[in-house]
Amino acid sequence: MAKGIPEATVEEVKARIDLADLIASYGIDVRVAGASKKACCPFHHEKTPSFHINETKGFYHCFGCGESGDAIKFVEKMDGLTFIEAVKKLAAQCGVTVEEKVDPEAGRRKRLYALLAELTQFYHRCLLQANEAEPARAYLTARDLGPEIQDAYQIGYAPNGVANILRWAEKYKYTPEELEAAGVIRRGDRPGDLGYHRFGGRLMFAIRDKQGRVVGYSGRQLVASKSSGKYVNSPETPVFSKKRILYGFDKAMRAIAQDRKAHEVIVCEGQIDCIRLQTRGFPNAVAGQGTAFTEDHVAMLRKVADLVTLVYDDDAAGHAATIKSARLCLAAELPVRVVSLPGGDDPDSFLRAHPAEDFRRLLENAESIMSFQVRAERAKERDPGSVDAVARITREVLTTVAACPSAVLKAAMTGEAAKLLGLPTAALAEELGKVKASEPKRPPRPAPSEEAEPDDADELPEDMDSEANAAPSAAALSGEDAGQALPPPPEERALCAFLLANEYEKPLDGALGEFLPASVFTHAFTARFVETWRQECAKGEDLFAAFADGLPPRERAWFDAILLDAGKSQASALAATDILKEFVRTLWAEALRRRRGALPAVGDAAVEAERLRLSMDVKRLATVRWHTVKDLVRGYRESASAKTA
Repeated sequence: MAKGIPEATVEEVKARIDLADLIASYGIDVRVAGASKKACCPFHHEKTPSFHINETKGFYHCFGCGESGDAIKFVEKMDGLTFIEAVKKLAAQCGVTVEEKVDPEAGRRKRLYALLAELTQFYHRCLLQANEAEPARAYLTARDLGPEIQDAYQIGYAPNGVANILRWAEKYKYTPEELEAAGVIRRGDRPGDLGYHRFGGRLMFAIRDKQGRVVGYSGRQLVASKSSGKYVNSPETPVFSKKRILYGFDKAMRAIAQDRKAHEVIVCEGQIDCIRLQTRGFPNAVAGQGTAFTEDHVAMLRKVADLVTLVYDDDAAGHAATIKSARLCLAAELPVRVVSLPGGDDPDSFLRAHPAEDFRRLLENAESIMSFQVRAERAKERDPGSVDAVARITREVLTTVAACPSAVLKAAMTGEAAKLLGLPTAALAEELGKVKASEPKRPPRPAPSEEAEPDDADELPEDMDSEANAAPSAAALSGEDAGQALPPPPEERALCAFLLANEYEKPLDGALGEFLPASVFTHAFTARFVETWRQECAKGEDLFAAFADGLPPRERAWFDAILLDAGKSQASALAATDILKEFVRTLWAEALRRRRGALPAVGDAAVEAERLRLSMDVKRLATVRWHTVKDLVRGYRESASAKTA
């Protein structure tokens, strides 16, 4: 079984689907390129086609952003569907019958979905027609949520009293037990006690799952009362779990998946904020469900989004929620930006007072999470410049950096934080090693079942497997340099990923040629990779496609892993040239450590003097200013050239 569908059925669907035709059906211009076909990638913005389609093997791969997969994966990404939904859609297109594993609870859930769909229509009719709903209609008018929006989002009103709901249920053949299972009523414990209507007298927002099915409600208080909360949400039910639902995601996920430029999602706090954003030209907005942003929410977004922009309230609670949510996103290697609205506005109030273009400008100028957090942490301190305040601020900021497993993102964020805090990057990097990420974990992969959805961010086609991270066998090492049979070391792989993420950046080329010669790298693959990048930058041509095609299987796996890393870039205020400077420091420090390690364990005065010099220079690389680093590196390069001559 593959996620509840027989493996043979999945393979038959893939065999019958013409991948190039499928991709072209989404309005993508597919062209013949030798034995394969290529197009401009639908998953990122580009002018020169780097999206290759291999019809024989049934997979695609983009050499620009690293996206790869088969027909099912393509439909998942383009339409924001689950694995099962994508298989069913393709099966219907090619005439394959899909038989799923029998689920004994499916019938019960189906009844609840039907009940909630019909009840939502009843609540909507009450909003439009019931006399007691006048305060709800007045509230919507005051919030500028007109009839079109009310219809599109099926906003409703829940009448007071449980008797009304029980009469409705009897009319439509639903039982009180089913109403309670759906989280609508709570029955009494004594005979004759009808219980109570959980949402009575409230404005109702229907909550939908990613398939668009109503699974629960959020009811807003219309008359202030200390005995109940401003919002009441559905309890956990067989069809509703708050931590797995994002309001508006059913409408937003397709817009996010098909955004070729950024795959950006806007995360806000409330239903009305989300509705306002979606109806004012920002269809990629979603909101939480009266609970903290969770790992499950991140896992949902990770399937369709490459960038998260947080728009929370600009107060202490909003700042704390922003930082916590950002750490969860970074743990999943999702880059994060933050929009802070002026004057205490939320998205709803801002867009009612300003044109949509003003909000779009705020999005374009959103600040990085490092910039936001440093500002927020400083605002907490009475004297932000004091030693103890700097220590506290640094600790909190580094906890956020530590949440991210990507070496490239960590390097970028550490460098940016150092600039913002006015501290040496090397000092922050050293301190980072002492900080343990306290908040987030990488979103877990779901347990295999028919309900599970694949966490496919790291999947590759069969001939692009995870060999990049696997230790080679003894047989693989025999007859060749064992060091070259292993993957490039992490810092060299991180450099390669950084370069791919910054293709054609000519200012980087000069620093590469001057400060990172091939002799600095321990791995021949890294040296060839960097040289290919320099040639591509000089000629302005896509040379990596040919480079990748000429690699043997093991090196091709390394290359594919680097492509994946490069696709997960972090929005940062730190310039690419500054990030490269940190690579120069790190790689030269490693080179000098290797040179020191090659010295005899016991030597004469000259050997000991050389050992001391190398040790001191390793420390200098981490602490001195860039102009001194340049002089240091040039000295070693000139010395090496003199010896060669």
